[in-house]
Amino acid sequence: MLAPPAAAGAWLEPVGAGFTSASATFRTRQADPEPELSFYGAYGLTPGVTLGVDLNSNRALSGHAVLFARLPLHQGPTHRVAAELGLGGHRVEGRWYMMQKATLSYGRGFQTGAGHSGWIAVDASYELRNSRAQPIWKLDGTLGLNTGAAFAPMIQLETAWPQGGQPSYTLTPSLRYQLPERRELLIGLALGHEERSSFGLKLGLWQKF
Repeated sequence: MLAPPAAAGAWLEPVGAGFTSASATFRTRQADPEPELSFYGAYGLTPGVTLGVDLNSNRALSGHAVLFARLPLHQGPTHRVAAELGLGGHRVEGRWYMMQKATLSYGRGFQTGAGHSGWIAVDASYELRNSRAQPIWKLDGTLGLNTGAAFAPMIQLETAWPQGGQPSYTLTPSLRYQLPERRELLIGLALGHEERSSFGLKLGLWQKF
């Protein structure tokens, strides 16, 4: 397999191993930077089951906490497909509600003409949040390269379509910097639009264990 990516939904974690990602995004909306904190963790429980947690907090306005299980549908040497089922809660204006999530993920590793490896990941999700009657559809994509150098590029696109609401998106080009002990530092620019445009700086830390 070509350099499996971290936090890509189509790849399962090896048994007894895992991955964590912690990030902070500072966005400019009007004159007030709005920090968004995220944590993601995944652990290989068995060859066919990866368990994980997805946490997000945007000040006191919103957030979610979801536990998920990832199951393989196809795990070939290059192409991968997996399904993910999540259950948890989300917060709106200080109140918590139940939340369910189902995701279908596709991933593909590739080799460039320069001898570098990379990956493409696409995740299609359906979210049902009990605070609202209409579901939310999401489609996210990631393109990353492993250059063998200290820095490696990556670009992510996250989109959301609330049924009966306004669509939104965030485009995040970033650089990954290799650190000792299987860590990576992530530095990116978050360009988003949700009712109005926003610009942000994203800082993250990846850890494999």
